[in-house]
Amino acid sequence: MGLKAESGPSNANRSQKEIFNIQKIHEVHLSFTEDQWEAMEPKQNRTQARGPRRASFLQGPEGSRNGIASAFGWEFPEVHAKLKFGSQSFDDVSVRVKGNGTFFSSRDSLKRSFKIDLNDFVKGQKLAGITQINLHNSVRDPTHMNEALGYKLYRDAGIHAPRTTYAKVYVTVATKYDREYFGLYNMVEDVGRPFVKEHIVPSDGALLKPVIPNLFSDLGDDWSDYNQTYDPKGKLSDEQKTRIIATCKFFSNSTDAEFIDGVGNYIDFNNFARYLAMTVWLSDMDGILGPGQNYYVTLHSRSNKFIFIPWDQDQSFGQFPRGSQEQREQLSIHKPWNGGNRFFERMFKVDAFKIQYQSALKEINETVVKPKQIDQLVEELANILRAPIGEESADRLAEFNKAVEGKMITTLMTGRDSYLIDTKPIKLFVPARQASIADQLAGQTEGKTTDRGSRRGR
Repeated sequence: MGLKAESGPSNANRSQKEIFNIQKIHEVHLSFTEDQWEAMEPKQNRTQARGPRRASFLQGPEGSRNGIASAFGWEFPEVHAKLKFGSQSFDDVSVRVKGNGTFFSSRDSLKRSFKIDLNDFVKGQKLAGITQINLHNSVRDPTHMNEALGYKLYRDAGIHAPRTTYAKVYVTVATKYDREYFGLYNMVEDVGRPFVKEHIVPSDGALLKPVIPNLFSDLGDDWSDYNQTYDPKGKLSDEQKTRIIATCKFFSNSTDAEFIDGVGNYIDFNNFARYLAMTVWLSDMDGILGPGQNYYVTLHSRSNKFIFIPWDQDQSFGQFPRGSQEQREQLSIHKPWNGGNRFFERMFKVDAFKIQYQSALKEINETVVKPKQIDQLVEELANILRAPIGEESADRLAEFNKAVEGKMITTLMTGRDSYLIDTKPIKLFVPARQASIADQLAGQTEGKTTDRGSRRGR
């Protein structure tokens, strides 16, 4: 049976599983006063973050968000608002603009990404146990399918990954907008304490969102030099801080023999092998393989090993413009990271890890990623998403239809400057990537790296 958009009269008694369903399109209505709407406007109030212990150009000042927007001085104020999700109403929630690249690409439009916190101003306020709602505008993904299908593949590969659904978002601002349709959004499960509690047992391990090109680099002996780089989501115990610093020192300072013998005490090999295999398969170059962002790690409280969780898949399937389209499509399975990276270079010298990684990659390529089934999902999702995307604009609908038909798509990238890139949509990328992975595993080709070549696709 094909996918069909579902709606219902009430969300009041629904479970998270029922809410996070890619077959569904929910209605979300945010209401602001004029003062609240004006106060939420992002502001660039400071210069780019700098400092002797700044481990990444994507790192914001101490205590702030990380990411390119924060590093460039942008602040996203939180304001009070009202929320109606389906039939449920919340009179006081926290709302702010969110995003980095997608923020720059949507600065001149109404359709910005939003983060809603139900528990910020009214403690204990939840939606089916959910305390935070991420509404992603997917302005760099004409299909709105990359996150839904990318995260699904991670979960199918045995990796804890966010669940997704869709939302038609309406906004009311007194005397300015009256239930204005902002567009179709991807609603992505937040990776926070509720996520860990829902998916990982036990749920009391440290949760971190690192921003550092060379993961687990030695930054010194004082936790204050690590805090912003590893961005803990919640208070850490002294034991957890000590373990994180010890891990960094081990990765940086151990001899090759010590590293090969002991790294399995710090990293969950099965999890990391499968996480990395799926990340490499998707040629996700805006994350751990590239600038070192857009993923989480949790320090398991029993094993004391790190477990990896994916994030930010709106330009997965080889659509982030690092290297050429050909380089991403044929990305090497033996050297998938960009440039020099001591973390990966050391991990790939550990035979026990490489065996698990290549085994996971082979399994994923042969059983998890099935081009015909993915094509069918694209077609079925298209039937659900076409109408709400068409309500946004004729141009948006035209690019959506091109992607669904399997034609090259054009995306506007905006950051320090603006440029257009041409990339392959899911239908074109998947069979080409599957063939490249199979050839590399069989030793018939070596694959390509993104160390050299144009960063842009056009």
